[in-house]
Amino acid sequence: MSIINVTQADFQQQVIQRSQQQPVLVDFWAPWCGPCRMLTPTLEKMAHEFNGRFLLAKINTDQNPTISMQYGVRGIPNVKLFKNGQVVDEFVGAQPEGMVRQFLQRYVPASAPRPASSTPPQDAPQGAAGQNADGRLRLAKQHLRQGKGCEAQTLLANFPAGALADTARQLRPLADLLCQVSRGQQISGKTDLDILYRQAADATRREPAAALYQLLVALHQEEPAHKQRPRAIMHAIFTLLGDADPLTQQYRQQLAALIP
Repeated sequence: MSIINVTQADFQQQVIQRSQQQPVLVDFWAPWCGPCRMLTPTLEKMAHEFNGRFLLAKINTDQNPTISMQYGVRGIPNVKLFKNGQVVDEFVGAQPEGMVRQFLQRYVPASAPRPASSTPPQDAPQGAAGQNADGRLRLAKQHLRQGKGCEAQTLLANFPAGALADTARQLRPLADLLCQVSRGQQISGKTDLDILYRQAADATRREPAAALYQLLVALHQEEPAHKQRPRAIMHAIFTLLGDADPLTQQYRQQLAALIP
């Protein structure tokens, strides 16, 4: 069976342990969630299409709030991919079928192994900094979610031109802030503002809502010449959360209501 329902009671066995053998795609959903109902047929279609190469585990967030909080679920549908007991990637919102398929193809093994090649592909340079654009961006997002700003900064710097370059550029201000904080560097010449930025950086990994609130306060207190800094960091967090996340929608509205 490639589709199962899980609860907090069997999450360890059905998700954490089983992800040691095969990828497990966990769909955090709720019966009242309209986007969840839109996404469900796509996820189930993919589960059948991939013919058991990954397990689709569905968990009702209303009935299992503790496990949802443990994994930082704030907006649903929230889909997280587990491998070897860890979340390796995720997305939020009812994404189109093509995006879901591409998401899975990055982690789920192909139906048949590719023949060995004595020479590596010309478009696949070796090393973290030399990964293709898609791989670099995914790894950078993972580092940002873990609060590793300097590592993300390295991946986002000199990002190759293409469709993902704008996303990399949008994420850069958050990477710069996290890296500055980790190195103990001063962010603002004003002590109160510096504290706000550091609090926002500390909250990014565990509580994005608190980070966005601190940045909004910083925006109100910044000098006109520097107001773009908290705005850019907030937009970077929006990019990390996704357009469908309620926090993104809430704080975008608050930013739009402010006088530029």
